[in-house]
Amino acid sequence: MLLNTDQILSLAPDASSAKAGSQLAFPAKWDKLGRSEAAIWGECKGSGKDPYRTQIDLGEPAFKCSCPSRKFPCKHGLALYLLLAQDNTLFAAKEAPAWVSDWLRDRQQRADKKRSGASEQPAAQTEEQSAASAATNRKRAEKRENKVASGLTALHTWLHDLEREGLATVRDRGPAYWEAMAARLVDAQAGGLAGRIRRAGRLCFQSGMQDWSQQLGRELAAIYMLGDAYARLETLPPDLQHDVRTHIGWTTSTDDVLALAGVTDCWQVLSQQHSEEDRIRTRATWLRGARSGRWALLLHFAAGPQGFEQAISVGTQFEGELCFYPGAYPLRALIRESGTTLPLSTFPTEQPSFLAAMESYADALAAQPFLERYPLALSGMTARMEDAGLLLCCPDGHPLPVSASFRHAWHLLAVSGGHPVTLAGEWDGHAFAPWSVCADGRLYNFESDFCA
Repeated sequence: MLLNTDQILSLAPDASSAKAGSQLAFPAKWDKLGRSEAAIWGECKGSGKDPYRTQIDLGEPAFKCSCPSRKFPCKHGLALYLLLAQDNTLFAAKEAPAWVSDWLRDRQQRADKKRSGASEQPAAQTEEQSAASAATNRKRAEKRENKVASGLTALHTWLHDLEREGLATVRDRGPAYWEAMAARLVDAQAGGLAGRIRRAGRLCFQSGMQDWSQQLGRELAAIYMLGDAYARLETLPPDLQHDVRTHIGWTTSTDDVLALAGVTDCWQVLSQQHSEEDRIRTRATWLRGARSGRWALLLHFAAGPQGFEQAISVGTQFEGELCFYPGAYPLRALIRESGTTLPLSTFPTEQPSFLAAMESYADALAAQPFLERYPLALSGMTARMEDAGLLLCCPDGHPLPVSASFRHAWHLLAVSGGHPVTLAGEWDGHAFAPWSVCADGRLYNFESDFCA
């Protein structure tokens, strides 16, 4: 099975690439089209003397093109895939040319090396080397711990001053008030907290948000609680220690994550959202294990015009193994190994009731009190528009608060037509933000399938 046109276009790094790819998806623009069991390829006529050689590994899918574009996949890769979806008879089965077979072989070798590298033990060190390495790492860690502690002391004082003065006049201080504290935390190597301070500051200036002061108060309380937890880090369970350090700004290397035991399942790609800050684009993709029901969050980053390293389309699924970042309630994961990507075959219609989901949420929060997002899939949900805005109702009539950030109320109403649907989304402890909806056997991702 192949991806459909919508799923292929969702792989585009931006709207201009999707448009350009669609404009190139015509047989007259291509030559030497071919396919094997693993890949398709072709040459696209360009402005230069030599055509661009474009190839796609259909299993992941993965793209490669000889054009100079830094976007991934480029417009030629998208066009080639669209051409296959439109008319696969254009691609004659034949032996792959060397430039395709060499690329496929290199990909396989890298995958084998990655798998073997995850299982290999590091080379043995002498006692002297081990002692020297440990001393260097300890000195580096102590230096950072001291910088973070200094930054958190400044943050503690700043928050207490804000508490005494209250939030009534905080808007008068302007964005510079928040940016100064965030910059202080960046200097202290507490980048995670710096990001949360910036996010808190933005709440002050969102004129359309009537409850901004309540949301700001909750965010400041969460920041304070993180600082307090870090001050007594050694008293916390090991997994929770990792969560606190991650929220402060520590990172875990991908090699360390991939060295952990993995979870094998049929992973369904249920939603994808994009955001950008300081020219760094973030793509958040939510997966759900078809057999285990376990959720997984994939985060990918790209700078400037560069595309994301992996092409992942909403509405697809793959058999694969994920490794989860350590924590008290692990959600973020990396793909260690994945099989062929196929269109989503089924989406379970019966999901836990909202009250049952809240019991699970309470258990998760008890294990990890700094949990910012909790993924939910709820079936039998109905939507209607009232004077106060969109109203979501559970099968038992229980109303579900909708996040103010949700901008696709009319799209949801149009897709559902007043009938019960299954929604996948995110609960923040106060409101539900839908990511995608399954209606009439089709999954719609709000960000990519509908205009904002």
